[in-house]
Amino acid sequence: MLKNTLIYKICLVFLFFPISVFSKDRDLVRVFADIPFIELSQEISLPTPNNHIYDVGMEGFYAKTRTNDEYGLPGWIRNDGNRFHKGVDIIPIKFEKTKKTVTIDYYDPKTKKDFSVDEPVLIPKDEIYSILDGIVVVINSVEGKSGYGRYIMIEHHFSDGSPFISMYAHLDRFTVKEGDRVKGGSQIGWMGQTSSNPTGRDYLKAIPHCHFEIGRVINPNFAKYYSSKMYPTIIGGKYDPSNIQPFNPIKFLLKYHLEQTIIKMNYFRFDNLYKPVYSIYR
Repeated sequence: MLKNTLIYKICLVFLFFPISVFSKDRDLVRVFADIPFIELSQEISLPTPNNHIYDVGMEGFYAKTRTNDEYGLPGWIRNDGNRFHKGVDIIPIKFEKTKKTVTIDYYDPKTKKDFSVDEPVLIPKDEIYSILDGIVVVINSVEGKSGYGRYIMIEHHFSDGSPFISMYAHLDRFTVKEGDRVKGGSQIGWMGQTSSNPTGRDYLKAIPHCHFEIGRVINPNFAKYYSSKMYPTIIGGKYDPSNIQPFNPIKFLLKYHLEQTIIKMNYFRFDNLYKPVYSIYR
């Protein structure tokens, strides 16, 4: 009887362990990892021609909507502060304004009312660049597979050899393929308006942008645990977006490229770029 009870308990552990791990991993996806005190072996490049990240207030760098001036920033900035945004949505420098329109439904958190606007359709023309030397580990070329649409993931390394990932989403097309080694600053694709989500595609028609992320793999065995009926839509194995804990991408870019310059010029305090976000990363 004791033996049977022990076997039963062991089976329960193996049955529920992956689920508990998965729950913990999902928590990490919604909190920014601390940026490590490790140097990069080269100067970081920007992911698009848009360099307004260096302007006061970053005006003209990230996407905004009629009701949310923080729409394209990282953090808890969506759905009236109830939805976490892992990346930064970088708007194009070059675009074509068409004669077409798209109806966008907005929610105004101040008035608590919904309203609709026919917005002009804009076609982005910006190139997309790798921020550093690295290896292309994922190319999702099928728009309908992900809310990120067509996207690229590149693995880079800190100077101590530890890896991290950069992601470039909602792209139109690519100039690289999986397995390619790329140089920092080299073109890897073109900004687009792709997404599996119809509402997302409409927003991208009116507010085109590149969704840019930087992060680290949470669980190296992610694909082994979840590439079954439990999690059938994995893209890229361990590099699946749901297995990447983000770094705050704007703080990352500023830290490794212009942190000291910004502090010396006293544009603004680096630590006050955003509302504080609690990090449980160790």
